Order: sequence, then structure tokens, then C-alpha cells
Amino acid sequence: MAAYPKAQYKSVGARPAVRRGGFAVLGLLLVAAGLMALVFPLVAALSFNLAVGLALAASGIATLVHAMRLRGWRGFAWQAGLGVLYLGGGIILLANSFAGLLALAIALGAFFAADGAARIMLARRLRAGRGRGWFLASGVLSLVLGALVLLGLPSGWSVAFLGVVIGVNLMLTGASFLACTGTDFR
Repeated sequence: MAAYPKAQYKSVGARPAVRRGGFAVLGLLLVAAGLMALVFPLVAALSFNLAVGLALAASGIATLVHAMRLRGWRGFAWQAGLGVLYLGGGIILLANSFAGLLALAIALGAFFAADGAARIMLARRLRAGRGRGWFLASGVLSLVLGALVLLGLPSGWSVAFLGVVIGVNLMLTGASFLACTGTDFR
């Protein structure tokens, strides 16, 4: 039996040092991108629309290719139909960006409204004192936000709101990475 030095055992599970500078750089870039999205919300919304359109089109192509490779499968027709749906949705978003933004704004407004209604119903089912007020407040806020987005569609406010949401998200994500610069990751 060979004897192994104990130092080898320790090095196997050792983790490399985490460089905190990368967190700071990423955080600053994300905060800067978020600020740019807040200053130019329509550009941010159009960029998001482009990303969603490309993702849907790529997903549609991949789904169709997979369906064609498995023609004997019983779910072939459903998978091919989904591939056509994804591809068609992607093409629509890419071909007419403003119509795609309108569709995304409607989806976002409907999501906020449904989320708010669900949280209000959850708050009604909770006993008093167990976070019920927070669920109720966040549900009402989400419901109002959904209604504002849906009612703001004719004026175009909802389309710019997508860019504002993207900007706030980027800034909060960047701030999270900046907060990690002082964390010990070991």
C-alpha cells in the first residue's frame, strides 16, 4: 500500500480564491446599463423585444428540427405545431418590433394583474398576523400596476414602461453584485 502525503488530501477539496474585482466590474456595468435603460426606455424595450424574438425563433427552429428527427413519435404533430408557433412568434416580433412591444406590454400588464389578484386571494386565506398585510399590499400594488400598464396602452406609456422595468432590474442586479464585493466566499 502506497503512502500518500496528507497535503494531497487537502488540495483536492481546496477552492480557488474568488476575485472580487470581477463582481465590482460586472456590478458597475449592470448599473450603467440600467441607467441607460432608464434614460432611453424605448431603446431598452426594443432591445428586449429583439432578444425575445431571436430566442423564440431559435427555439422554434430547434423544436422543428427535433420533431423532424423523431417523426415516428406519437407526439410528433404536437411538437411540430409548437415549433411552428415558436418560430412564427419570433418572426412576428422580429418583423414588426412595435407590434411585438405592444404584445409584450399586454402580456406584462396581464401578468401583473393576475399576480396581484392571486396575491390578494392568498392574503384573504392567510390568518391575520402571518404576513397577510404584506401579501395584501403587494397584491394590490401589482393589480394596480397591471391595470396601469393595460390602460396605458393607447398612449404608448406601457411600451416605455417595459424599458423602465428592464432598467430597474439591471440596476438592482448590478447593486447586488456590487454588494458581493465585500463578501467572503470561502
